[in-house]
Amino acid sequence: MKKFTIMLFLLCLVSVTSYSQGCREFTLWKGCLQKVKNYTVYQQPKTSEIGINDTLKYHVVFYGNMDYVISFCAIRYYYPIHVKLLKEDTNEQIYDNATDDYYESIGIGFYKTQNIILQITLLADKLGDKKIKSNDRACIGMATFCKKIILK
Repeated sequence: MKKFTIMLFLLCLVSVTSYSQGCREFTLWKGCLQKVKNYTVYQQPKTSEIGINDTLKYHVVFYGNMDYVISFCAIRYYYPIHVKLLKEDTNEQIYDNATDDYYESIGIGFYKTQNIILQITLLADKLGDKKIKSNDRACIGMATFCKKIILK
């Protein structure tokens, strides 16, 4: 009986641990956001659970005289990820990755500090034969890297 109780406890502990991670460790255990050569991490990678066709908004300050690379990833099948960059004060669109076939990495530089809204929508058009339920949710990840612009 004692062995049975210990095994049951360990089984519950393993189950709780594996299900509790959710999206928190998504970028690490999926390995989908790789470090960019010659760039440093600008912000901690962000992960979120999002529904199909739902939109997340992140407000980010991008400092002047810096180049940035912003990378996105999702769980397999849940592509493309639609990303827009908007000026925070005017809502003017700076970039839309739909013009680049929904490429998952953006390179951008700023000479002056900018407050930007990153608008991220999980389109999930590439699910193929997989059935989409209205309550389907998936993990997406975002990592931002930077380096100083060398002015001549």
